[in-house]
Amino acid sequence: MKRTRTAVAAAAIAAVLAGGLWLAIGSGALGGGEARPVVIPSTDVPPRPGDAVALTVAHVSDGDTIRATTTGATAIGPGDVLAGGVTVRVRLIGIDTPEGTPTVECGADEARDHLRELLPEGSRVWAATDREPRDRYGRVLLYLWTDDGMFVNHRLVASGDARALTVPPNTTHADLFAETETAARAASVGQWGSC
Repeated sequence: MKRTRTAVAAAAIAAVLAGGLWLAIGSGALGGGEARPVVIPSTDVPPRPGDAVALTVAHVSDGDTIRATTTGATAIGPGDVLAGGVTVRVRLIGIDTPEGTPTVECGADEARDHLRELLPEGSRVWAATDREPRDRYGRVLLYLWTDDGMFVNHRLVASGDARALTVPPNTTHADLFAETETAARAASVGQWGSC
């Protein structure tokens, strides 16, 4: 009789713990705010750099481009300083997501929606440049981190919403992104499992 009660109690505790874990995963409480599957490679994901600058998210255009407003004068490169309160187009460095225009590619809506979850309008984001601060379209090229330290560029690759895109000379995190994409493809997450 005692053994039966112990077994029932152990089963009840296991069920409560499993249910709590299921709820935490489903609500996004264990994954940076979203419930998407994420593959993290063996390489350490870098924390937000100490010299990162704060921006405010104005709009998410697609899975790899946002509009953000500077909170003060912001240097993005030698001789390239943005005045405070200026809204600029930002292209995330080192990644590429499916296009939403002119034709919607498979995974484009999911990538845009995921970036909107990570960077809601009005939220603060931390930005760092690489060697070349702008692309040929005049967009500011940045790596982004959330307030809680999540490396946004990496998270999009890890969840299968983006692929690694190396455009020299901005290659600081190219190896990390390539390794992460390989792991995401192998796990069939995001676009690698649905497109």
